[in-house]
Amino acid sequence: MGDGDELVESVGVDPWAAHLPGQELVPAYLVSRFAAQYRAIVDVLVEAQDTSLTGMSFDEIATRLRAWVGERAGWQVADRLLDEDVFALDARLTSLVRWAVLTRWQEPARTGEDFLRRRDRFQLTPVAARLHAFWTVELAADEDTAADLTLAPRAIHDRLRGFAEAVREQDYPAAAAEFQQVIALHHGMAVAARSWQRSLAHALSGGPDPDKQEVLWRTLQSYVGMWGEQVDIHTPAVAGLMAEVEPRLTDSVWRACVRGALADDAPEQVVEPQVRRWTHVWESLGHWFGGSDGQARRLRRQLRDLVAPWARNMHILLDTGGALTRRGELLELAGAIEQAPDDETALAMWDTAIGVFPARHLLIAAEDADNHTVAWSDAAAAPISARYREHGQRAAVGRRVKAMNNSVGRDAARRARVAALAQRREAEAALRARSGTELADWGALSEPELRLLLDLLATARARRGEPERAGVTEDGQWRVGLTEPAIAGTTTLDCPHGRFVTRNWVFTLEPAGARRAE
Repeated sequence: MGDGDELVESVGVDPWAAHLPGQELVPAYLVSRFAAQYRAIVDVLVEAQDTSLTGMSFDEIATRLRAWVGERAGWQVADRLLDEDVFALDARLTSLVRWAVLTRWQEPARTGEDFLRRRDRFQLTPVAARLHAFWTVELAADEDTAADLTLAPRAIHDRLRGFAEAVREQDYPAAAAEFQQVIALHHGMAVAARSWQRSLAHALSGGPDPDKQEVLWRTLQSYVGMWGEQVDIHTPAVAGLMAEVEPRLTDSVWRACVRGALADDAPEQVVEPQVRRWTHVWESLGHWFGGSDGQARRLRRQLRDLVAPWARNMHILLDTGGALTRRGELLELAGAIEQAPDDETALAMWDTAIGVFPARHLLIAAEDADNHTVAWSDAAAAPISARYREHGQRAAVGRRVKAMNNSVGRDAARRARVAALAQRREAEAALRARSGTELADWGALSEPELRLLLDLLATARARRGEPERAGVTEDGQWRVGLTEPAIAGTTTLDCPHGRFVTRNWVFTLEPAGARRAE
């Protein structure tokens, strides 16, 4: 079914379009004859962006769409509406891609089964996501207010502390004033988070390109510059403060706080919606800052994890961006030879392209150059140096420059690499034998063992704040762990050039594959 069956297309060229912005196809799904079907698909993709940044497959969209319609219209209605004779999901997705509402790409096939299944994935474009949010959320959700959230987590903590004190003292007007500021701050944080997640969801979909890399970098900078560090500092304090004041917030207390913000004679039909709104904000704050999987921590992990793909994609773009290829010229030459009128012309084109020309006489001094009685055909051959071949027709009189011989240096560098690798293997074996012991029980260390130990300590101590500090080396071969003993302290390790003072860790070193196999 084509666009003409769904939309009224204009005939001819609008002269305004040459000077002013013209037709936009993204909102077409809202005015199509099948707008309800398109909006259901877009709603499903918008909900998926809260939990996934990698888009949805065709089968995932079909499954989630059935659940979405069943939850709102009943399962019998969902079965009737989603019947293949009534609802053509493939055609709807194709139209959304054509209107720039969705982007479509294919997952790489890694197994034989991947070639037999449909590997298309879909994701909303940022423009479509913002447009759909405009239709589905309240108009007051202005994303521009997100720029004022530099210290939002700290401000929420301070306001919640004032709210808790006012509730304990039963000063409900003061509690209402504090909590209203919390509502505004939380709303701004939620708007900013949704904006960042929409940008991330689009930028991480499909293959890398410079525009997506720029979106990722701006999003990361915006998060760090606005309130990324504040989330780490104040999240535990906010969660603890909420757990402390939670038992006091009964329904009567919430109503008293709401009435403290309203007129004395406010009717019940005005108070009741505000109570629900305030309790909903309180629950949302719990989801934001509470637990190890709160929204604030989850968003922080998402932004932390995008550093690796951003750097990897940038490396890919730099590698491919600087590559030179003659493919276009070769294809053009092949086309010209194929269209040549005869074989002689085609052969002449080929000889010209690859540099096959007749012999040329060069002015080069030979050994018997002073003997003018010898014909050129009988004279000895004149040597042509590499420098002459590179720089063209120049006089090559005098001694030829010898090419630099780097073989001795390369052999020495190769021997040094082999020796360093052997020393590292011996150091790994020595430290592997000491796995599971305290550093205080170790003897003297050799220089290679000390260098390897410092690398392993840096790998394990990269993760702070965990009971067991562990990490995997960059080559993915070893997993090193540091655990505090029953009696913590410091120890000194002797080495050839001095002593190394460090905390007395229980050191473990095991192959990285062993933990995954378990």
